[in-house]
Amino acid sequence: MKALVYEGPGRKSLMERPMPKIAAATDAIVKVTRTTICGTDLHILKGDVPTCTPGRILGHEGVGIVEETGAGVTQFAKGDHVLISCISSCGKCEYCRRSMYSHCTTGGWILGNTIDGTQAEYVRIPHADTSLYPIPQGADEEALVMLSDILPTGFECGVLNGKVQPGGTVAIVGAGPIGLAALLTTQFYSPAEIIMIDLAENRLAVAKRFGATQAIKSSGKDAAHQVLALTGGKGVDTAIEAVGIPSTFELCQEIVAPGGVIANIGVHGVKADLHLEKLWSQNIAITTRLVDTASTPMLLKIVRAGKIDPKKLITHRFGLDQIADAYETFSHAADTKALKVIIETDAVRAIPAGAMDDDLSTALVTHTGLMLHVRTVKPEDEPLLADFFRHVTPEDLRFRFLGGVREVSHERLLAMTQVDHVTAEHFLAFAGGSDAIVAAAMVAFDPSMTKAEVAISVRADDRHKGVGWEMLRHAAHYAQSRGVSTLESLESRENHEVIELEREQGFVAVPYPDDPTLILIRKDLRSA
Repeated sequence: MKALVYEGPGRKSLMERPMPKIAAATDAIVKVTRTTICGTDLHILKGDVPTCTPGRILGHEGVGIVEETGAGVTQFAKGDHVLISCISSCGKCEYCRRSMYSHCTTGGWILGNTIDGTQAEYVRIPHADTSLYPIPQGADEEALVMLSDILPTGFECGVLNGKVQPGGTVAIVGAGPIGLAALLTTQFYSPAEIIMIDLAENRLAVAKRFGATQAIKSSGKDAAHQVLALTGGKGVDTAIEAVGIPSTFELCQEIVAPGGVIANIGVHGVKADLHLEKLWSQNIAITTRLVDTASTPMLLKIVRAGKIDPKKLITHRFGLDQIADAYETFSHAADTKALKVIIETDAVRAIPAGAMDDDLSTALVTHTGLMLHVRTVKPEDEPLLADFFRHVTPEDLRFRFLGGVREVSHERLLAMTQVDHVTAEHFLAFAGGSDAIVAAAMVAFDPSMTKAEVAISVRADDRHKGVGWEMLRHAAHYAQSRGVSTLESLESRENHEVIELEREQGFVAVPYPDDPTLILIRKDLRSA
């Protein structure tokens, strides 16, 4: 099998390795479909993690399909889709009984550290019954990769340890993936102020979109002065360190209010100073923690309910054969604007396209906070679609059906609802608990299955709410998962709003040869 192997500080290679085998009755072998890269993997490559020795397959996050189970595994069987926890736990030892799964005497953080990890086509999972989570049917497996590590880490090490309270003030130092995960989950507790501190304008802009109330582009004393100015000289109730370098830990000490908490998430490779000469009388609590993933079941429910969308953290996608490029992109985030990168194995494309369940659904959240339930079309949806197309603009109808259509015919509706789910797919979006369709997206493939066309219509009353943006992103990801290299859309030259939206998602405008009033919008999904 293909696997990314650590060869010592600064060195790694994608190479052929033997398939993992069951070593204990409680093991499972999982065929990895998607994995990702963590900042901890970069620390390993720097030589900061001496427990990880050369020859180790890297990676501790992912989702996949159970390939084989040991005789002692009772909760999972071959073919089950599962979320792989970054923490392996027996559930029986002293530490597991205290919910300190990260310190399990026969587990803990071992994947990609002391045993082979998930950046491979297959991985052996010890203590499978208590280290895997079943993925509900219809769940967005790409989003769930974020629940392997980053989301529970941000929540447990930052938010829970930081004792975030309603109406409180929170500062998160570091707007990288882990800081943004803390930002998303901090909002469970409704703090009055969430201040994000970073040096990268792009990441601060993302943080504002994700819910930060203030963004500070600065560091050191200047950042501390700005935080104190925003808090009336008091400081913050919770200071979350999400970088892992001495200067950011010192900044947290400067901005925390008396009686406050400094919650450290960052992985520190060198010593940092603790200024007890200033803090000893301030009733400050300082917490450290390795994630235990005790919150994973709860976070799964929250994500499935559409309360948060961790998929927003994903900026780049690669195949396993491109994992060297993925590392290059992730490790140079200041230039590439990378947050989380997804790495797909060939197993993703091996799943038959027609195998999609009719009830396949996804929860999406627009930038305006509108929660969408998106699913594939069903034959019985014809009346809903007929009503939907009566409530879209004439311009939407023109570009959906390439003509002056006033009423969508039964024949056209039938073709949409009887789609074969192979050469074409239709997605419908619903808001809240309503049965009314708010948006529809069509993805049609050419005979070679290397190019696809997308067309999106949005209910007139729901325009300007971010619905079109999310549906386009969803359609593009679906096309990419089917192996499409080029995605196209036809637009009016006057439809500046939609063209700009598509450009923001990486589409490029090119002239349409047959009609000067139209423009062809094209995206190369191979570099997406």
